[in-house]
Amino acid sequence: MCKISVIIPIYNVEKYLDKCLKSVINQTYKNLDIILVDDGSIDNSLNIAKEYAKKDERIFLITKENGGLSSARNAGLEFIKGTKLRDFFENEENIISYKQSNTFKNSTKELTK
Repeated sequence: MCKISVIIPIYNVEKYLDKCLKSVINQTYKNLDIILVDDGSIDNSLNIAKEYAKKDERIFLITKENGGLSSARNAGLEFIKGTKLRDFFENEENIISYKQSNTFKNSTKELTK
């Protein structure tokens, strides 16, 4: 089963972060790495992220100075840039099937502000 890396940029989202992380953690597809990128939050977001990272070994936390959404996403991509990403694009046997991606998509709830 192919491992999927989910990058979640974080910037002052303490109000939504708990619900977001519970949604990702409770997916039916369990072969996940969850990369949280705190982009210099000044609210309680970083503390919430740290608590989740302590509880779940699939969660990795990156902290950085505020650089915006694209910068946070890029930091997450740099974290997974190694073999996982290369395998996904170079080895067609490791590309997830439509059924696997649909299972992940259908069990994800949209969060609205």
